Amino acid sequence: MSAAQAGQANGGNSVSSFRFYGDQFILDTVSGNFYRVTPTASFILRALIDGKRQDELVNVVEQHFKIDRARALRDVEMFTSELRSLGIIENVVS
Repeated sequence: MSAAQAGQANGGNSVSSFRFYGDQFILDTVSGNFYRVTPTASFILRALIDGKRQDELVNVVEQHFKIDRARALRDVEMFTSELRSLGIIENVVS
């Protein structure tokens, strides 16, 4: 299952239900919740919607933000872990 299709089995939302307003605000069109996120979080969410796997996420974050691979890996792992704990995604394929 891709991250964009993932959600909790009980009808949780997925990143594909997000509408972006710039790089800092996201509306979940299913729940009606409005979120303020960092530019990095917005970038990662957009990459997930585009179907990126975790290894690809690390590469694009590293290149886009011109940071070292270890930091990019940490940022992606921390953020995707948070998304999983919220039930927004189930798994990001490596």
